[in-house]
Amino acid sequence: MSRTREWFNFAREFIRHPRHTGAVCPSSVYLARQMAALVPEGKGKVIELGPGSGPMTRALLQRGIEPDDLILVERTDSFAQLLRQRFPGLNIIHGDACGLSQLLSGIEAPIRAIVSSLPLRSMPSSVVRQISREINQISQPGTRYIQFTYHLHDNKLPFIGPFSCSECHIVWRNFPPARVDAFDRKG
Repeated sequence: MSRTREWFNFAREFIRHPRHTGAVCPSSVYLARQMAALVPEGKGKVIELGPGSGPMTRALLQRGIEPDDLILVERTDSFAQLLRQRFPGLNIIHGDACGLSQLLSGIEAPIRAIVSSLPLRSMPSSVVRQISREINQISQPGTRYIQFTYHLHDNKLPFIGPFSCSECHIVWRNFPPARVDAFDRKG
């Protein structure tokens, strides 16, 4: 798929569901690489929330995350279908992060990272609270939660949870510029 068509498809989904898509265009390769670089080394699953058209997925694979360790959770049907075409063999779950613990109920390995492209600041607070509960339920001490936002001056965890901010970076080569925060779950 051409880059122009990818942007068109992304913009179409934004127009259809602006509070769930959160951006009018896909994340840049620079933002994707920065987020992937924050995934800790080691064993365990990496959960990607809201992969959209796949720029983060591509960066995670290029970073060396094993395909068997990567689980994508995508709410939008058209994006889930596109991801299956682009990344055959990956575990792609068409579902909502509000039911994350149920979607991942068969996963026994620890979760080392949750990489989120969800637009938590534009979602209703009740939805963010539910996603927060789900993230707290599936994570364990040592799990890293990685989130980006277009709000460059606020590094607070976007939900209630036992996480503390360990790193933050601003990616100027993204449209619009974005802030990436990594939060580690405390013991």
